[in-house]
Amino acid sequence: MLPRNRKKICISIPIVDDLAKENNELESPLRDIEKAIQKGAEMIECRFDFINDFTRIEHYLELLSKYKDQSVYTLRPENEGGKFSNDHAQRISFLQKLIDAKPLFVDIEYELVSNSDELADIIDNSNTRILVSWHDFAGTPSQDELITLVNKMRVYSPYLKIVTTAKSVDDSINILSLYQSVDTHVNLVAFAMGDAGVISRVLSTVTGDAPFTYASLEKAIAPGQLTIEQMKTFEKLFEVKLI
Repeated sequence: MLPRNRKKICISIPIVDDLAKENNELESPLRDIEKAIQKGAEMIECRFDFINDFTRIEHYLELLSKYKDQSVYTLRPENEGGKFSNDHAQRISFLQKLIDAKPLFVDIEYELVSNSDELADIIDNSNTRILVSWHDFAGTPSQDELITLVNKMRVYSPYLKIVTTAKSVDDSINILSLYQSVDTHVNLVAFAMGDAGVISRVLSTVTGDAPFTYASLEKAIAPGQLTIEQMKTFEKLFEVKLI
């Protein structure tokens, strides 16, 4: 269980392989990971859905293994805002490889795990932490709907991520209020995307109880995502105020 008194910043890094190079060694993403760590990132989200050649997935996992204890491995499908195909069977096959690599977390969508007995069995037979995630790209459900969702998701893991889309500041307030309504045994990361959701990204570890929050190294790969420099600046401002 991640310490609740230590909030971390997780940097999303696209794992992009260069097919023009015969023996691709992931030079660019590895360089970005090192840069993120130097800038103060405590966690790395490795976005494997950006990979072009999945026949080399074992080799890529080996190259990234030195960072796995601080990494969230993600294979996001197109219908969930990612780059991987919506082929469930193929994705489950690759997700098993990510799970077997035993990173800090493997991010798996609630929609997939709740509809796949095969994947549920894979998870049950492993000791890898699973971050069960859910995304709403259209809006933010009501508080009651969000609480119901949390109770359904926690069946599969105590580590949950709920990301909605804020069309107003009230939507950000709604998602932040969720932290006060969940069981203390649930490790929840919840915030909203979009311009109106930026405040929820900043406050999710302050007014909320998120063990970590997401940021980008440079260019955002999600709507409303702040850079690590911006997130660190807010962090320092809050520290000064609290002192």
